Amino acid sequence: MKLKQINTDIYEAWIEQFENRNFLQSSYEGEKMKKDGWDVRYLAGMEENTIQVCAMVAIKPLMKLFHYAYIPRGPFYTNKENLKEYYGLLQSYLKKEKCVYLETDPYVPLRQRDENGQIVEGGWNHQDVVDLYQEMGFTHFPLTQGYDMTRQCRWMSVLHLEGQTKEQVFKAFPSKTRQNIKNALKYNIKVRKLEKDELSILHDLVSMTGERRHFSSLSLEYYQEQYEYFKDKAQAYYAYLDIDAYVENIQQSMDKEKQVIEQAQQRLQENPHSKNSQNRLHTATLHLESLYKRQEEAALLQKEHGHELGLAAAMYIFYGKEVVYLMSGSNDAYKKFKAPYALQWTMIQKAIEQGYTDYNFYGISGLFEPDQEGYGVFDFKRGFNAVVVELIGNFILPLHTMLFNVYKKKNHLDI
Repeated sequence: MKLKQINTDIYEAWIEQFENRNFLQSSYEGEKMKKDGWDVRYLAGMEENTIQVCAMVAIKPLMKLFHYAYIPRGPFYTNKENLKEYYGLLQSYLKKEKCVYLETDPYVPLRQRDENGQIVEGGWNHQDVVDLYQEMGFTHFPLTQGYDMTRQCRWMSVLHLEGQTKEQVFKAFPSKTRQNIKNALKYNIKVRKLEKDELSILHDLVSMTGERRHFSSLSLEYYQEQYEYFKDKAQAYYAYLDIDAYVENIQQSMDKEKQVIEQAQQRLQENPHSKNSQNRLHTATLHLESLYKRQEEAALLQKEHGHELGLAAAMYIFYGKEVVYLMSGSNDAYKKFKAPYALQWTMIQKAIEQGYTDYNFYGISGLFEPDQEGYGVFDFKRGFNAVVVELIGNFILPLHTMLFNVYKKKNHLDI
């Protein structure tokens, strides 16, 4: 096997055969990393001019005079023996580049878990991949739970769509989720794609959520760069209340209730003791009172916001076999409209229509008890029948032992 640098077109064409490819392994992400100061190379392990292993290798300065290397979500390979040989060649290559260590976080799930995060008895297990990396000299980072903002997420929630229709997916949702989606549609929540010059809408809603949940949000430039580098594979969508349609819907409902009241009153004149007419009159009167209140609220919304009220927005990446729900924000002051449910259901349907087999709700904390960090996020995603996916984690391969020990001590790395 020989190591050869290839271009992005050859790289993307070869990795297309792998179902488990992730957007972080894409050349789109690679070009974006270059902008952030990484030296990105697409290195293939070749046998008789045929690629057997391939990876996007990103190199960055370390301790002024040296470098470190990172393979986002691991290499693609045809078999384990080829992978071993590839890493042997890569190790020699990176040493010449003065790399102190190599880190990778393969896009491989560790063991099968259900929607509650529990390990499935008798389910699949990829401990053999962990063993393989350790056999090749890598150190496995300790497996942890909770959010780690210094690394890519290890815990995710994924809704599997393969072989299912929209109707089947919707029917399988818990009743609470189905009802929230129906309520959002009843409230005239609409969803549309955001153009690049509208991404401030997403930025503002994510920032609003960040303030509420105490996390730092990303800059507007970050979202714009996603559009720039990922092209049509990065798409932001926006859920909003169509205030004009909402007002009209309320008026139509009021007209119906007034008609019911009028009919019930006429029947009571003919038969004053009719329980059915009395009940219909009572129920319709209560509904009408509620609608008057909603009409007043809608008038205030119309006065303050005009034609539409922004409620939720999210960024999605369409790549490989999955749609990744990358990040989102919502206006909690109007949570009664259930806009995030309308947004998710719209995008799940879009994923099915376009032939994607996974809808990846992406990062969760890996903690599954109500009083633990990130439980609310996990529970929301679980509400769409998403199962928990635990990736095998991060591996590090020291290339210059003495320098790596200095770096490890300086940065308090416990590995």
